[in-house]
Amino acid sequence: MSVSEADDPGVVSKGELARLLRVTPGRVSQWLAEGKIHGPAIVGLGRNARIDLEAAKSQLRLSLDVGQRFGNGAETDLRPGIAAAPAPAPLADPVEDRLRREKLREIEFRNRAAAEQELARRGAYVRADQSKAAMGSALREMLTVFEGALTDLASAIAARFEIPQRDVLHLMKTEFRPVRQRAAEAAAVRSGELPNIVPDLQEDGEGVP
Repeated sequence: MSVSEADDPGVVSKGELARLLRVTPGRVSQWLAEGKIHGPAIVGLGRNARIDLEAAKSQLRLSLDVGQRFGNGAETDLRPGIAAAPAPAPLADPVEDRLRREKLREIEFRNRAAAEQELARRGAYVRADQSKAAMGSALREMLTVFEGALTDLASAIAARFEIPQRDVLHLMKTEFRPVRQRAAEAAAVRSGELPNIVPDLQEDGEGVP
């Protein structure tokens, strides 16, 4: 075989001929053995022989009947001058796809459960209702401490300015009541704004430390 023949796009290998005609390489070998591809369609000798595509198609159109063209499950394309299109990709199996998705969800669930168990072991979780109750209790205790200190503050002011301690204490308690009320209302608002569930670290892309 000459260099020009090797470079000729119309001269192909046996495997390439099988791909273009959408048949198996074994089918091409069978056609050669049966003489359905012969003479001018064969370029070269022996194992290195190549096939003249158009000549082979012309010979096969004469030697093959319609039934033989369906031997590989797809019609053999013997149209002159047109290379056969690649065989269509197999259709997706919906059952297999569903099973694959279910398996993926199962793996993701296991990974998340393991991460949550690790966070729980490290004490990263707290009940939202208990957290809100603890915040309210702490605020009430602070206000009680402040209110209890009013007596001592009134005594110090009364002694400093030589005025009755009872009058000073009454005035301070009167002024403290709206302060206490505003603090309680602000705490209620902040408590209501707290989410019932706070996102885990892994939901923010940080993962378990």
